[in-house]
Amino acid sequence: MVRSSKPRRGFTLVELLVVIGIIAVLIGILLPVIGKARRQANTTACMASLRSLGQTLAIYTSENRGSYPYSYYTSNSPVGGVTAEGDSNSSVYVWWSVLRSYMRRGGSPDNSIVDASGNEIASRFMKAFSCPEGHDPEAGCDFGTNMVIFPEMNNETYPASQSVNTKAPFGCKPLKVTQTYPDNILIFDQTEIAVGIDPPYSRQYVCGYGIDLASFQNPKQAFKRYRQMAADAAFVTPGSKLANDVSIDPGPNRDTKAPGAVTDPTVGNIRWRHGANDSANFLFADGTVRTMKITKGTPGSPNCTGDVLHSHFRPKAPQGFKPVG
Repeated sequence: MVRSSKPRRGFTLVELLVVIGIIAVLIGILLPVIGKARRQANTTACMASLRSLGQTLAIYTSENRGSYPYSYYTSNSPVGGVTAEGDSNSSVYVWWSVLRSYMRRGGSPDNSIVDASGNEIASRFMKAFSCPEGHDPEAGCDFGTNMVIFPEMNNETYPASQSVNTKAPFGCKPLKVTQTYPDNILIFDQTEIAVGIDPPYSRQYVCGYGIDLASFQNPKQAFKRYRQMAADAAFVTPGSKLANDVSIDPGPNRDTKAPGAVTDPTVGNIRWRHGANDSANFLFADGTVRTMKITKGTPGSPNCTGDVLHSHFRPKAPQGFKPVG
C-alpha cells in the first residue's frame, strides 16, 4: 500500500479563533437560559413547599374547630421581650412550630431550628419551610403569615395597640376558615433576618408586620383590616386608597435593614425573590398557590403597582367587630 507523504493539515489560527468565538457565543446564549431555568425550578420548588404547608394547615384546622393557629403566641403576660428561641421555653409557639409538629412522628410544638446538641438542622424539618431562593434552606423559615388571619398575640393585646376587639369578650383569637375568602393570602415569601455570620440568616419574622407600610398591623384600625369595612363609606372616605382595591406597596424588597439604619422597613414584608427579583409565591385560603408580580416601577416607589391587592389580605370581620378601640 502506498502511503501519501503529504503531512496532515491542522487547524489554522483563524479557524481556531472562529471555533472559540462560536463556543463563546453559544455559552453567552446558554448561560442566561440555564440561569432562568434554574430560577424557574426554584420557584416551582418553593410553590411545592407552600402547597405542602397548605395541606398541613388544612389538617390543623380540621382538628381545631376550623381555626387557624396564632402566628405568635405566649402564655406569659404579653408585655414584650418574649422570644421564640429554644425548646425549653414551652410557653412560646410560632405558627411554623405548630405546623412542624404535624410533620414529625411523636412531634410537639417547639421553636428551635436545631436539636438539643445544636446541630442536625435538617432533622428539625425546617427545610419544609424554606424557599430555594432564600439564603439558607435549612436555617429558618422563609415564609410569613397574614397577621390579620394569624394574629400575633403580643401586638394585638399590647396596651398601646389594644382595641375593644382584643379585650373580653372578643379576645385575641385566630380567624376560622369560614371567616376567610377563597382569595385571601395565608402564607407568602417573606424577608429574612441576618444575625451573626454562621449562619448569616438564621432568624425570621413570624408574620407580615410591614406589608403595605404596616397597613394591617394596627388592631385599632379595623377598617383597614377587613374587606367589608374597607368598602364602607362610614369608615373610609370614598375614593381613598382603602376604599379602592388597589395594589399594595411592595416595600423595599430586601432582607434585613440597611447597615446603620435605625428603623427596619423590611419587617415581615413580602420578599419578591423570584423571577427577575419581581415575583413572590403566595398560598391562598382555597389551597391554591400562585406566583404574583410587581408589574411597574421600582419596589418601594409610589408608582409601583402589581398583582397583590389589599383585598388579598383582608378577611371577613368577626361578628361584632368594631372599627376602633
